Amino acid sequence: MLDKTEGIVLKTTKYSESSIIAKIFTKKYGVLSFILQGIRSSKNKQKGNILQPLNILNLEIYLKEQRNLNRIKEYTTNYIYKTMQVDFAKQSVAIFCIELISKCVKEHEVNERLYNYLTLFLTELDKETESIENKPLFFLLETASILGFEPSLQNILHGTYFNLETGRFEDTIASVNVLDAHETNMLKKMMAVYYEKNELKLTSSERKLLLEKMLLYFRWHIADFSELKSPGILSEVLR
Repeated sequence: MLDKTEGIVLKTTKYSESSIIAKIFTKKYGVLSFILQGIRSSKNKQKGNILQPLNILNLEIYLKEQRNLNRIKEYTTNYIYKTMQVDFAKQSVAIFCIELISKCVKEHEVNERLYNYLTLFLTELDKETESIENKPLFFLLETASILGFEPSLQNILHGTYFNLETGRFEDTIASVNVLDAHETNMLKKMMAVYYEKNELKLTSSERKLLLEKMLLYFRWHIADFSELKSPGILSEVLR
């Protein structure tokens, strides 16, 4: 079947001397893997440069059921970044976001709402002229909401501890999978700022701690959620 869709390149892997395998989050079909033969040859190098992680593309693809590797008939750039390619901080945030999505969305799992949010996030990040250090935290919160495990607002005013397993604010420490009072208070602060669209003031150590705890929260709610490589670089860049 031949069809058209949009897609965000999540990852590319070299395959043989001149080919690559591209993992792409498509709008209509979810995450798919494509083999592109000869794309790294000198003849096709310029065209192959379009297939870089973060790029948002228009795709014309061949699909076959039960096939692990699909093929692309044609692809063009859907959005041209203005600042992302020269701003290392923005790149670091964006790479963190697509790595997170790679861990959360399985092959062929369609989630158009998440695709639209990721597209909007990347294009707005590219245009951003203000501070971006808290954007990864907000991205985690919104992604959790879209995937159905947003932290509950119930008892948020009085609950002293946040239970990572249940996603609820609790009055007592019922298990070992709970944020302490200080960590819970930071989470409440982040949630309040996000929903009210105010400025969030955090130290770099608080930001790093919140990022770690939010990723731990994702581990509880996403099956086979493995460790990300990008947070270490991200924490250094956004200090």
